[in-house]
Formats: sequence, C-alpha cells, structure tokens
Amino acid sequence: DAPGDEETVAAPDFTVYDTDGNAVSLSDFAGKPVVVNFWATWCPPCKSELPDFEEAWKTYGDEVEFLMVNLADDRDTPEKVEAFMTDNGYEFPLYYDSEYDAAYTYGIYSIPVSLFIDADGNLSKGYIGALNAAVIESCIKEILP
Repeated sequence: DAPGDEETVAAPDFTVYDTDGNAVSLSDFAGKPVVVNFWATWCPPCKSELPDFEEAWKTYGDEVEFLMVNLADDRDTPEKVEAFMTDNGYEFPLYYDSEYDAAYTYGIYSIPVSLFIDADGNLSKGYIGALNAAVIESCIKEILP
C-alpha cells in the first residue's frame, strides 16, 4: 500500500447488553456514527479517560452513538459498576460485555480500547490505551457525517 492509501474496514458486529439486560448489537446503529469504548472500574487508564468520554457524549451524543462497554468480569459486577457510575456522576450509555462477544470479536486483551466507527459501519480509528479529550474529539469529528 502506498502511504496515505487507506482501505476501509467494516467494523465486525457484536452483541452486548444494556443495564436492563436487553441484547444490543453494533448493527442496531447502522447509519449512525458510533464510538465504542471498552473499560472496567479496576483499570486506572480507563478511569482517567472516562471524564473526557462523558463530556464528548454530552457534546456529541445527539449525532453519535456511544457504547461504553464494561468488560463484565468477576471484578466488575453490575452493582459495582452502577455504583461507580453514580459516584462519579457518569450518565453515558452503559453496556456490559457479559458474554465477551465484543472482546472476542475485537481480540481485546488490554483495556481501555476505543473504536470510532463511521455511519457506513467502517472502522475509522481504533486505539489501545487512554485517550485525552483532544484525541477523542478529533476522532469523533472524523466520523461525523
């Protein structure tokens, strides 16, 4: 590939669960840009970027879907996660990867991971590690229609 030659890669579908236990798939948001962030309460880098994702959601949540996916393992029960959300004043859309479908689909073994998917369902950017507000905003602007 020549430099600057970027191929579009379709973001593989996955299923996670909302706080009421309803299955939600990435494909449910076809036609809308989507930000997916994989995190856990026990992960310091995750916790460092959550305030910036909360602000981004407040700013862009009408135009972009946010799937803030908790890697629901033994360390993060729904009760613990929801208490963490309340304690920190977070209101972003919370989902659980309780069957590890998303983690397996994307080969996630280290968190946080952030994915920025355009309205056509293509993966625009993907990052492992904590992001700052400027990077989050820049990536969101790239996927806005």
